[in-house]
Amino acid sequence: MLRVRINSTEYNYLCQSSFLNDKHKKLLLAAQKDGDEYLIEVSDDQADEIRDLCGEHLQVAGFDEHYELSSEGRILESLVDKFFYA
Repeated sequence: MLRVRINSTEYNYLCQSSFLNDKHKKLLLAAQKDGDEYLIEVSDDQADEIRDLCGEHLQVAGFDEHYELSSEGRILESLVDKFFYA
């Protein structure tokens, strides 16, 4: 199992996202809170799935009208990195 550390903003974003399914949200609910961060335990496959879903959503909702990263895009980009390097 891998342990992915995300901040509370990223955690809340994922919990409220519509692109994650119930099995991924169950992983979030089982996360351990550590101060302002959360530790999520995932398998390699689960990390790949979440990273891919975040990457796909980044392409759809992560950029503004000038093709610059939006605030949502910065969160998604950070999540892609964290689930890649877990």
